Amino acid sequence: MEPFRFSLLGAGPFDLPTVLRGPETGPCVLIVPPLFEEMNRTRRLLADIGRALAERGIGSALPDLPGTGDAPGEPDVDLWRSAVTAAIAALSARPLRIVAVRGGALLTDGEGSRCLYRIAPVSSGAALLREMMRAQAVTDQERTGARSGPAAYEARLAHGESVTLTGYAVTPPLASALGALALPVAAVPARTAAIEGPPVWRQAEPAPAPEYAAALAADIAGWMQ
Repeated sequence: MEPFRFSLLGAGPFDLPTVLRGPETGPCVLIVPPLFEEMNRTRRLLADIGRALAERGIGSALPDLPGTGDAPGEPDVDLWRSAVTAAIAALSARPLRIVAVRGGALLTDGEGSRCLYRIAPVSSGAALLREMMRAQAVTDQERTGARSGPAAYEARLAHGESVTLTGYAVTPPLASALGALALPVAAVPARTAAIEGPPVWRQAEPAPAPEYAAALAADIAGWMQ
């Protein structure tokens, strides 16, 4: 079986750069990736999960959301949610399940799929934003020696300034939209991963975690049955 296929997933008005793995027919998992830099940090983990699912005869689709990865545009919460909804519809001819990771879990309640599996979901967009602020404060201190914290970025946003957090420009409207996001109540049978593993989404560089990926894939496959 080929390791992966790259495609532009036609999802309504979106052409989402998407990595496809596994069979082209039969059960399929749509992986809704984390948001912002966490997407890049988990890319190795998500690829390993996709490969492990393919070995079990399960297909997977891992798209880049608008304004992230190779997808054009700017980060936008409404666009992200619309893109996920459109991707679900585009894949709905197959028996579809959703795996939502970290901030990606904020974007869908699973409607349109058979079930929803969440990996380390964040509780809210506000919580994710504060994590990004804390990470940026550490980076800024290492670079300049000046101590800072989330309050400094919050003040700049409140004054109408944009701030750069973990490599992404966060505008006041984007911060406001994130702040309004809460983990949705699942509309389909849902499960949150109870598998313990390294928090690769917090590591500076994408790091291999093959045992964690294999355990998650086995749990996902079992949940799909």
